[in-house]
Amino acid sequence: MNRIILIGNGFDLAHGMRTSYNDFISYYWYKIISDIKSTKERLFENSEIKITRLPRPVYFSTIIKFEELHETLERNGSELIFKNKFLEHINHKKQIQNWVDIENEYYLLLKQSFKDVNCTYKISQLNSDFTEIQKLLENYLQETENYFKENYNKNSEVLRIQSSVGNKIYSNFNFRDFTESAINKKVESEFQEIQPDLKNNYRPVPTFNETYSKRNQLINTVDKSEPHKTIRKRLLSESAINYFDLQPEEILFLNFNYTFTEDLYYNSNDFNSSIDINKNLVLSKIHIHGTTDQKDNNNVIFGFGDEIDEDYKSIENLNDNVYLENIKSIKYLETDNYKKLLEFLNSSDYQIFIFGHSCGNSDRTLLSTLFEHKNCVSIKPFYHKRENDDNYSEIVRNITRNFSNKAVLRDKVVNKEYCEPLT
Repeated sequence: MNRIILIGNGFDLAHGMRTSYNDFISYYWYKIISDIKSTKERLFENSEIKITRLPRPVYFSTIIKFEELHETLERNGSELIFKNKFLEHINHKKQIQNWVDIENEYYLLLKQSFKDVNCTYKISQLNSDFTEIQKLLENYLQETENYFKENYNKNSEVLRIQSSVGNKIYSNFNFRDFTESAINKKVESEFQEIQPDLKNNYRPVPTFNETYSKRNQLINTVDKSEPHKTIRKRLLSESAINYFDLQPEEILFLNFNYTFTEDLYYNSNDFNSSIDINKNLVLSKIHIHGTTDQKDNNNVIFGFGDEIDEDYKSIENLNDNVYLENIKSIKYLETDNYKKLLEFLNSSDYQIFIFGHSCGNSDRTLLSTLFEHKNCVSIKPFYHKRENDDNYSEIVRNITRNFSNKAVLRDKVVNKEYCEPLT
């Protein structure tokens, strides 16, 4: 049995990497304000914005945020003009909500461009503006990750998190987290292993071989009149590790980010592990949305991926490929990452650990493939613990949208009692 570590933006944030869309937009304005402070011109202009009648630098000496910039310009009779209308839109959303999902906002504007006959923001301009924002985001993420790599060893909190998260990644399977069919399959498999010995009244002897030792322990405690019931009881008990090999055979790091934070855990020698990790464990990783590293030959996939959305069919029926330019499921075909993922899903039963992914609609096509696959036997969210609550319920509500069969959902998703915070 295998395990998938499904990595989203919250994983980077948990390690102190400021890689959220909010962080990106805030940094954009911080850089703009820094450039304004250093200019001697009365006009400021770049590819995205234009500021007329720029006040003297002294007016900007203490400001670092967009709100402060906007107030200063307004007070001094200056005008900020957005040349990139998509930047204007997501910046406005951020100011109202204090957060923004750039990919979701793109899709909403895309739908508006073909559904609203009065919409002046045409798809060609939207795509151009969106591409410009993508490039800025890539540059920001590269800078952020480089800074993290240079400094994470100096951060005791990151090292603490690394140890805690590492032990979760390599933890033994706990079958109370699994579907009923997966539990029954494991029980039957174990029964078939020991059945000949039970028939022959085999009396186990002590052995230094761990596999045989656990098997012998199980044989010693099985009630021959109810072997399946006994094995199930042992499998779901707190002492299951004494009777069964519960280590994953393969772990796949499925990273939805553009960063390489999973590398902190790719070698178990890099962190303090309290788990006896299987030496034959196979590790693999897939950056399903690409990376910002040009040498990686895995271009960034940035856009929207919800073919289940009711409007998506209408978009396809437009017979205009410009509307499909930033649809993730189409861009997946540009590399073999998706094919490799399917091979992993089809190879064996697997459990999914959700690390910092909201499971929102922008990735619904891919998430539905992962969650509804017949080999998926457990979905375990590791939630974010806040001061007075947590986001377990939010994750589960989003997961719900990826299932057409809600009964299967309730069987696969691990209830909160058996879940825990990521860090």
